[in-house]
Amino acid sequence: MKNLITRKNNIVMNLNIQNNDQRIKFLLYKIKNKTATQEEQKEYIELMRTEEYITQEEYEKYQAESKKPTSDIGEFLVGLGLAVLIGTLLSDLFKSKK
Repeated sequence: MKNLITRKNNIVMNLNIQNNDQRIKFLLYKIKNKTATQEEQKEYIELMRTEEYITQEEYEKYQAESKKPTSDIGEFLVGLGLAVLIGTLLSDLFKSKK
């Protein structure tokens, strides 16, 4: 019974991760196309931090950038998202070679 509960919890966690990853991709798409609202941009960076795709230092850099009146947050977020994507792809590539 305990194994069944653990398995069910793992499935729920995997679905949440998949949903968050899909949401991150969707929000990045909107940011790249300059159609994301300010709330969506904030949601994107929060999800990136929650899912540990970015470090606390990167998150704080975003916070500092967002306070500047002339900064283009969209470009910053796209750059950050691309850096994370490349890192993830490289990580997966090295994992598959082991």
